[in-house]
Amino acid sequence: MGTFKTFIDSKGIKAEDLVGVSNSRERWGNDGRKLLNARVAKRRSAENKDKKYAELNLAKPTAGRGISLHQVEAAVAGKSQPRKVRSKLFKAVNEVLKAKKQPEVADFKALFEGAEIKKGKAPKAAEAAKK
Repeated sequence: MGTFKTFIDSKGIKAEDLVGVSNSRERWGNDGRKLLNARVAKRRSAENKDKKYAELNLAKPTAGRGISLHQVEAAVAGKSQPRKVRSKLFKAVNEVLKAKKQPEVADFKALFEGAEIKKGKAPKAAEAAKK
């Protein structure tokens, strides 16, 4: 039994609560949609195609997709999760705790201590250096 499952059970947090909070928290919103549309327009226009996003002051939108019930169940079961999923779970847990008027979790690593970490692909530059 992992640390995440122990913590969730001790605080009485349901997986469905985490999914709902994460989906509402990670939603794009108007600002994110405007940025996405501006970035698409930049790519499609001939005169701005060669310019970088930073030159046009087009930041990368930060929100997007929340966690799924399958991802929460996998985390509770102790299966490895990518870094982004773990961070979204951490944010959702803190939102649920805030709604319950309980103290938030301060340390990300304490929540997932002992959990198997899913590693991503190595950057291309690192692969070229190895050869």
